[in-house]
Amino acid sequence: MKKTFLKIASFLLLINFTFSQDVDISRYLYFLRIGNVDSVKVALDSLKKLYPNSPNLKFLDAILKENAEEAVKIYYDIVLNHPEGEYSDEALFKIFQFHYAKGDYEQAKRELERLKKTYPSSPYAGINVKFPSLERTTTEVKCAFSIQVGAFTDKRNAEKEKSFFEEKGYNVELHTKIKDGKLFYLVWVGCLQDRKDAERLKKEIREKFERDGFIISSETR
Repeated sequence: MKKTFLKIASFLLLINFTFSQDVDISRYLYFLRIGNVDSVKVALDSLKKLYPNSPNLKFLDAILKENAEEAVKIYYDIVLNHPEGEYSDEALFKIFQFHYAKGDYEQAKRELERLKKTYPSSPYAGINVKFPSLERTTTEVKCAFSIQVGAFTDKRNAEKEKSFFEEKGYNVELHTKIKDGKLFYLVWVGCLQDRKDAERLKKEIREKFERDGFIISSETR
């Protein structure tokens, strides 16, 4: 009985898209809300072959991902390459949620500001969020310069590089950046106030660890 239902549901959804110029995923989202995840997965596999570049199907695919890292990469793809898409504002909101949930409040704040600027009429643009780690004290020291020692598309490699320098006793930060439609994880070493100190650290890293890093200033942080 369950298999029959899945086949019928998938067939009806497929027919709906076949005769429509726009990929309407509202029915899919309804099926997800009532718990029919399997029927959506079955239909999505077929629909992606018909509409491989559909931003709506990409959004649906991201929702179905169990791995948050994989999902956020798809959301970034939607926001960067399909900014006028029906679900682009929600994709950006989910990017914000991802960074906030993992405690990267600075990146989350940037994404939320981008959401409010890019999609001011979005229902998500009106939310107010408290960012705990951004409540700095007057005695807190801000970094003027750091050395970027790596940029990785795989977060695991970035975390491995981060751990390497932390074990050597360095202050290390992990940041994210979008370039050419891809999400990169950046590894920054050091927290310096003077550029000459940054130059010395850059040389030290090259000589000791054979890493050709470059200086990151506060303007690019």
